[in-house]
Order: sequence, then structure tokens, then C-alpha cells
Amino acid sequence: MLLEIILLKELLTTPLSGTSGITKETVIVLPVEPKQPAVVGKSFAESLRDLTYPEGWDAQNVIVNLDPAQVEIYKESERVKKALRGL
Repeated sequence: MLLEIILLKELLTTPLSGTSGITKETVIVLPVEPKQPAVVGKSFAESLRDLTYPEGWDAQNVIVNLDPAQVEIYKESERVKKALRGL
């Protein structure tokens, strides 16, 4: 793996024949379109929240359905951890 990385580095740093006009200092910049448009007129935190969560999202109304068997497994594992810490 290390040998492949070293060879790849050498290949990337070796100039190709017929490319005398291209130097290492040549920079090619390609425009990138954003996935979502920027939010204008809001703070950074508000913009981040608006881009992350859908319209009308409210953290107070989130419903989580838990499997009772998984809850019991979690409680038992926490009890065992607490008991082991007490030793």
C-alpha cells in the first residue's frame, strides 16, 4: 500500500511529455452550484437550522416510539455497568 502511494506521488509530480505550457502553478477553478440556496437576512445559526430542518419542524412535538423489550435491555445493561463500577 505504501509503495503504491509513493509511486502515485511520483506519477503526479512528474511532468507529462508535450505539456510544456502547464506548470504546477496552474490553477483550474470549477464553479460549484450549492445544493440549496443560501438563506438571506438571518443569522448563521438560524440559516443552519432552516437548511437542516423542514418547514414547521418543532422539537417539542417529536414522538419517539420505543420497543419495551429494548428499554428493558438498556435498563439491565445500565444496572450491570453501575454494579461493575461499584466493585
